[in-house]
Amino acid sequence: MYKKEENLLYNEILSVFNKNQKRKFNYKQILFKLNRNLNSNDFKKTLFLLKKDKKIIELNPGSYILLKNKKTVKGVLDKTKKGSGYLIQKDVEKDFFISEKNINKAFDGDLVECELISIREVKIVNILERRKINFVGTVITNENTKYVSVSTQKEKTFFIINNKEKAKEKDLVVIKFFKWEKEFPEGKIIKIIGEKGIVDNEIHAILEEYELPYEFTEVLNKEAHKLESLQNENEIKNRKDLRNTTTITIDPEDAKDFDDAISVKINKNKSLEIGIHIADVSFFLKKNSELDKEAFKRATSVYLVDRVVPMLPESLSNKLCSLRPNEEKFTFSAMFTFDENYKIIKEWFGKTVINSNKRLTYEETQYVIENKTNIIPKEVSLSKKEEILENEIKNAIEILNKTANYLRNKRSQEGSITFNKKEVKFILNKEKEPINTILKESLDANKLVEEFMLLANRKVAEVFDKNKKSKGIYRIHDYPDDQKIATLERVVKNLGYNQQLKHTNNIHKEINNLLIKVQNTPEQNLIDTLVIRSMSKAKYSSNNIGHFGLAFKKYTHFTSPIRRYPDVIVHRMLENILLKQSVEYKNLEEDCLHCSKREEIATKAERTSIKYMQVKYMSKQINKRFVGIISGIMERGIFVETKKSKCEGFIKIKDIPNDYFVFNEKEFLLFGRKTKEEYRLGDEVLIKVEGVNEDKKQIDFSLVEKL
Repeated sequence: MYKKEENLLYNEILSVFNKNQKRKFNYKQILFKLNRNLNSNDFKKTLFLLKKDKKIIELNPGSYILLKNKKTVKGVLDKTKKGSGYLIQKDVEKDFFISEKNINKAFDGDLVECELISIREVKIVNILERRKINFVGTVITNENTKYVSVSTQKEKTFFIINNKEKAKEKDLVVIKFFKWEKEFPEGKIIKIIGEKGIVDNEIHAILEEYELPYEFTEVLNKEAHKLESLQNENEIKNRKDLRNTTTITIDPEDAKDFDDAISVKINKNKSLEIGIHIADVSFFLKKNSELDKEAFKRATSVYLVDRVVPMLPESLSNKLCSLRPNEEKFTFSAMFTFDENYKIIKEWFGKTVINSNKRLTYEETQYVIENKTNIIPKEVSLSKKEEILENEIKNAIEILNKTANYLRNKRSQEGSITFNKKEVKFILNKEKEPINTILKESLDANKLVEEFMLLANRKVAEVFDKNKKSKGIYRIHDYPDDQKIATLERVVKNLGYNQQLKHTNNIHKEINNLLIKVQNTPEQNLIDTLVIRSMSKAKYSSNNIGHFGLAFKKYTHFTSPIRRYPDVIVHRMLENILLKQSVEYKNLEEDCLHCSKREEIATKAERTSIKYMQVKYMSKQINKRFVGIISGIMERGIFVETKKSKCEGFIKIKDIPNDYFVFNEKEFLLFGRKTKEEYRLGDEVLIKVEGVNEDKKQIDFSLVEKL
């Protein structure tokens, strides 16, 4: 075997590439450049050596390009379920692939430095920053060694721990990573959550996984209790007194924090005055206090299946700030006067004091709307006793419903996209285990409240926009990506809906028409979900670009300061504008980014808790059959969502009987090579529950038959 440095051919070929550093060459083109006859074996052997020495890269079979020595790129590792990953770079559309063997002891989300292997692939050579060092896992013992098994959608690894750790076999624990020198990483247990499989422990594990604090320190709780002294008669004198105005709160039956109330007053000139009253959290939550810093850090309440993890201590969220009935409460109000044609003729914003006359549930309010009565039967009533509402309350509900209907129709005409997606609610037993599910849909009562909250949020945003002296916080929603819309159009066409979505000037109208068409069809929830997935993510920003989904040029969040920190900032800003105070908010865009990120984390935790409950519920349904709808299709198989419980599971392509099925990416379907049978999104199928994986929150189905 010859030495490569003495190999003339090696250097000649390399010279061709060095002179044309950005050009691709195939066999024939290289030979043409060399301008001489060569032994085929010598030529191929030399190309192999150049590739092995990382002088060139083989892009495609027989196609090569120069690889510059040790070119590195930085980015964030995004792991896949298979163990491989992708390098995500800011402002770079195309991601590099990283094979499992080239992950090099990095965790999902780590900031890494990579070396180019090919034009499409990299390997990790350096871990610049660990995004996460605390992990949730289960203790297992193997011979004389203790491990913590971490098994999630993206991470599957074993941490070696000291044998003297007190945690028992099958305990859920939080482990802190400190080094990775051998085959497995090493860690130390910092918290024992409790026995695996118990719902309460599993939910706590989800909170730990997403690093969501679920307790307040004694110091913060004491600070919160002290704030009660701020609600006094002197402060009431500084506020518009609305305690004698008919006011109601409408919330879910299990709600404890009431952050909004609505009042109704008919003026002598027959104009209608409707007030949207929001808990005045910013009055109690003093800027830069320890309580304020903690609220900013959390940025949002987290709503899991079986509990709420509040942004504020309960003494504030459920008591002091909560607009409970028959209690004097401080509020920040947006008040609108409507003429007989529901046109807004006057607006007013300011600090108020209210006394809510009645707390109503959505179900109670809906009964009044549908039956035009003030008698709520015991089977509907929250108290489980028959209730007779005062005529003022009944009339207020009717007025609010008529006004909301008008506002909603007008909003829809202007392009606002309206979803009617049904949500699943789990029925839990005393141990918080799911024993059944019910479908909840948005009724007139829900839409009534929603409409007035949208109005208040939009009008407050308009105040910000008019005030050129200072910035505001907006809730923005960008136009959807053209490619996603094209995909959506293709998919719904396969479902039988010929809707023109791409290359249209009136996309709002077309999407709304689609959503109207699918109402009360088996595929309604699926198409609603597909439309939502095609949209951009809404977020907070000081730079207003409008809200695509609502078709509002200006929009903010003002109506939920008990559970959203951006609303607290909005309240402070609005107060400054009303008082004509010029206050500079430093790092406003950074604060918006922080709140958006916290919202995203909370959403992921909420979805994980739902998925866990689905898995827990289905673990009691092994071998049972259900009718489902195909909700997703990929190369590995199909996702099916059960019609009743909306639990989603997976069927591997190799387990689909009677044929060898292939994924058609363009048509978004699976087809059988022999039978030509097709499986498309929206198809009804009969499935059987084969098993569940509680660690990975996965449900495995098998296909019985296509319906």
